[in-house]
Amino acid sequence: MSSPSTLSDHASIRADYPALRDITYLDTSSCGLMALSTVHAAREEHERLMREGSARFFHWMADGNAEVARMVAASIGATEEGTTLVPNFTTGMGLLAPMMQHRPKVLLIGSDYPTLQAPFALSGFERIVIPPNTDGSISLDTLRTTMERERPQLLAISHVQWLTGFRIDLSALAALCREFGAWSVIDITQSWCAFPIDVQRAGIDVIGASGYKWPLAGFGNGFMHLSEAVRAELKERNSVDPIALLNAGHRDPVALARLQHALERIAAIGPQHIADHVNALCAYAIDRFDAAGITVINGRDTVHCAGILLLQGDEAQVKRLEEHQVKVAFRGAGIRVGIHFYNNTGDIDRLVEVWGK
Repeated sequence: MSSPSTLSDHASIRADYPALRDITYLDTSSCGLMALSTVHAAREEHERLMREGSARFFHWMADGNAEVARMVAASIGATEEGTTLVPNFTTGMGLLAPMMQHRPKVLLIGSDYPTLQAPFALSGFERIVIPPNTDGSISLDTLRTTMERERPQLLAISHVQWLTGFRIDLSALAALCREFGAWSVIDITQSWCAFPIDVQRAGIDVIGASGYKWPLAGFGNGFMHLSEAVRAELKERNSVDPIALLNAGHRDPVALARLQHALERIAAIGPQHIADHVNALCAYAIDRFDAAGITVINGRDTVHCAGILLLQGDEAQVKRLEEHQVKVAFRGAGIRVGIHFYNNTGDIDRLVEVWGK
């Protein structure tokens, strides 16, 4: 069945993901599928390293890393100067957090992703934690009230909440932070390459992500981006260039080859086309779930949705679906469904078909 989207030649796109021949995969929010062509690109890079050794490695040190960093910056509307590659978001935040201890008071969201929050458990930080609303949303009014009362110097939050799929307005969030003199620190691991992002237009201070989810780039690659003002303040406070610190050490060329190939595909399809496809498919899914009596807990609000729906169900239901080769995940209060550009209406129909079996 064709997908309700503007994506051209969707069958060819799906054909590059061999896993889709065997399973109905609706779990990109846990781990994105790698394309066969992406694996081939990685294998070619591995073979070049095998045959060329240091000559190939020096290529990456001189040009390759910078080229991938430029692609990352372009994918989120960021600056090349403020973008650096890291093995994953966790590593990047672990290095960056100690440099921000001159801003010790940090506002966090309860149940947000652990690796975003963990670095702020370091001695020297004061953590203010507010819960999301009962429906999983995060109110900007509540954030404002808390910031007025607590005056945090950092606000660390995920663009898309991993348990509910709620997507916050980055521009509104950044404006709120500027109003109170706080830095916005954003994890976009659950939205990078699923939803268009323009870091400079939004005015985000610190942003980063891992590449193994929605970019479909496998493990060992990610990035951090720091605004010019953040870079200047951190350098003054710590007497070290933060980008140089984050960029220290050696990157895995094979992991970066995967990221480069994956980002080329994202750019070729078009971020807005991907978002349109995902939004249309989410709307289709909600209609099908409603008709089948499957309760949608989160994801109906299209303004705050980014490819994740949360359905009422338990771990036993997830196991039953897996027995029928339908892959989803149990997270938080229900069953999380992650929809990406390689999915189609047939995937949704299959989930509904086997739900009650």
